[in-house]
Amino acid sequence: MKLLKTVLFLTLIVTVFNPVKAQQRGLNFAVTTVIKDYLEIKSGLFANNAGTAQNKAGKLVWDLNTVPTKDMTSQQHAAWFDFLARLQRSAREISESNSLSYQRKHFSALSNTLYSTLKGMKMTPFPMYRMYSQSNDSYWLSDGSAIKNPYYGSVGTLSKDGVVKEIVPADPIKK
Repeated sequence: MKLLKTVLFLTLIVTVFNPVKAQQRGLNFAVTTVIKDYLEIKSGLFANNAGTAQNKAGKLVWDLNTVPTKDMTSQQHAAWFDFLARLQRSAREISESNSLSYQRKHFSALSNTLYSTLKGMKMTPFPMYRMYSQSNDSYWLSDGSAIKNPYYGSVGTLSKDGVVKEIVPADPIKK
């Protein structure tokens, strides 16, 4: 919890001295930042590094709040607010724990909600791969087709457990 507070405090300091990039560069930049935060959480879980997942989830909580809704269509706006609270809750749960099993449980919810958000808003700046782990009955998103199962980590035979269930094509954000 102390680490999360430190990360959030430092993020606040940086923001005060450097205006929020997402608002400067628009919706496409902000959504790309959110997706990259998610992918960094996934990488931390795959590397069995709870600290990295925790830090990146704290960053995701922050970045979710900087997405400029003024640039959204009415459909995107409605979809964003249908999913935002769930995205924030899952990211916050990951950021407040240093237990890999607990983080992975909430990563599953985060993955499903982010997928629904991107599909509902038609906001995918680059192709995403929706992966499925049958042995864990969980999904995750990836920016590549290589199977790196975040629910089992990089050690052991289950690290490559999974299949590509769907390729979500790039759908650049339109105003």
